[in-house]
Amino acid sequence: MKTVLVTGGAGYIGSFTVKELLDQDYKVVVLDSLENGHLEAVDTRASLEVVDIADKEKVRAVFNKYTIDAVIDFAAYLAVGESMEQPVKYMKNNVENFVGLLDVMREHGCRYIIKSSTASTYGNPPEDKYFPLKESYHEIYHPSQSALLSGKWDNEGFAGEEFFQKVVGYYNEFVSDRPELSLTDADLAMLRVPASIYGLTKMFDEIILDKYDQLYGVASISLRYFNVCGAALNGEIGEDKPNPTTLMTVTFWHILGRIPELQVFGNDYPTKDGTGVRDYIHPLDLATGHIAALRYLEKTRKSEVFNLGTGDGYSVLDVIYAVEKACGKTVKYSIKPRQSGDPAVSYADPSKAKMLLGWRARYDLADMANTAWKWHSNHPRGYIKNTANKAV
Repeated sequence: MKTVLVTGGAGYIGSFTVKELLDQDYKVVVLDSLENGHLEAVDTRASLEVVDIADKEKVRAVFNKYTIDAVIDFAAYLAVGESMEQPVKYMKNNVENFVGLLDVMREHGCRYIIKSSTASTYGNPPEDKYFPLKESYHEIYHPSQSALLSGKWDNEGFAGEEFFQKVVGYYNEFVSDRPELSLTDADLAMLRVPASIYGLTKMFDEIILDKYDQLYGVASISLRYFNVCGAALNGEIGEDKPNPTTLMTVTFWHILGRIPELQVFGNDYPTKDGTGVRDYIHPLDLATGHIAALRYLEKTRKSEVFNLGTGDGYSVLDVIYAVEKACGKTVKYSIKPRQSGDPAVSYADPSKAKMLLGWRARYDLADMANTAWKWHSNHPRGYIKNTANKAV
């Protein structure tokens, strides 16, 4: 493959993947609206097209301008809390616009796509026996009712199956003239697993990809990754979001004085220190994972789903201690009640990616904290040009 289109390539993980592609001699076209992405994060060796993925004609023009051999898609909204309050916004962007992208790919004979998916597709597994999480989880767990937590639809509160049916009804209306994209009973069983609208939209995307493979020969790999944290080794690329939700970034915001204290939700879980345990992964590892998936797809033309994680579980306090060690400062935190639906433990089994992709994570929690501190201390206000007030 010669030229790769990276949608959302000005974003956090997208910018790392663009650089890795370029370093490995791919030609890269970045398609990004810059709504949440940053011009400064885009490697100057890439071609940048400032286009909203919702504008199908402009997306089509990009495909007319370049010969695109494959797509890596990061163009999605990803704030879990916001998704529960604005589900239509997430369905439009993460599902409808994604179908539009696939249609343009099909029109132009582009038959390979790597999809940024998420561990949120696993929802909240009901028993410890399901950990570490395997890609086959949806084949063995079939809930009869949706796991969706409380949210809003048309400003009215819903949860569970009732909320789920609102979303499914919306999708059915969207594909009313596309019977080939209608949902089967097996599809519905998979869609009942996620606990958030964000996770649900990503599950929709994986199901849609399977249909496009069967119908149109568009081969895909969906990469379900876990909690991402860390920055470039030189500290020049990192996470810059107006309202971050990732634990490590929020902790550094506290260190920099942007929030008064860190809130830890729950210290009474059945874990080593009572706080929740998660799998954390460095964006550099995700970038190499996307390249490995691209090469696998080129070689096999076989659609697959892979976990990308370290396979190690770190507690909330582990992350706090790693941050303190990286920056030499003390984190002030308070204990709050558990958040609804949060599992005690969630971590990946990455063995499938190791076996088939030849990929494994290289960076540990200390690496994530050290690189993230280098980024945040040099860019205390993100990509704002004036960084005279560097953290000390």
